[in-house]
Amino acid sequence: MPNLDFYAMDDDWPAVLGAVFGLGLFRVFESDSEPDRELREFQALAEVPDGRPGRSLALFAAGSGPEPLAKRIDFLPGVRPDATFRYCCEGWGLIRLHHGTAAGTRELRRSRTNHNSEKRAAAWSATLPRLGDPADWDWKAVTSASGRLNRTIRRLAVSKIGARPVLPHAAAFIAQAGLRYEYGIGLHATPA
Repeated sequence: MPNLDFYAMDDDWPAVLGAVFGLGLFRVFESDSEPDRELREFQALAEVPDGRPGRSLALFAAGSGPEPLAKRIDFLPGVRPDATFRYCCEGWGLIRLHHGTAAGTRELRRSRTNHNSEKRAAAWSATLPRLGDPADWDWKAVTSASGRLNRTIRRLAVSKIGARPVLPHAAAFIAQAGLRYEYGIGLHATPA
């Protein structure tokens, strides 16, 4: 169970993040730092900034593998006039928690959890040697922690669309906006 797609709105995120910290399984990092800032690790729910939609967190199942890496990405001159670099959090066994977005009242994009499998990491290891040997990860621990998080998110849901859990504030938004058509990466007000 490496991934879970689900629908959540901004007001659902405190419950999702509360579950992340409440499980006591994870160290929580931002997937990408703010421009010109170091990568942050969050120790508690109150430290996580109000998430802008579209943002991701990197969850490290404690003891499952090597420390996450902070890769510096330098911006090309002129690309960002107010910044020169950012960092991203990397590691074969990190679990990503992506915060989906609403596009006005016409679309709600899915949120999701996801992580590599041992097989996928091994297949890509020659391409990304900076991440080390995927065999250094306890893939059973990664999958177990991911599965527990996914089950917890499912329990927060008040309904489902197909196999995708819908959290309470997302359900209210979907009903109010009249979103009925699922295609692409989300739920829409009009058919494709």
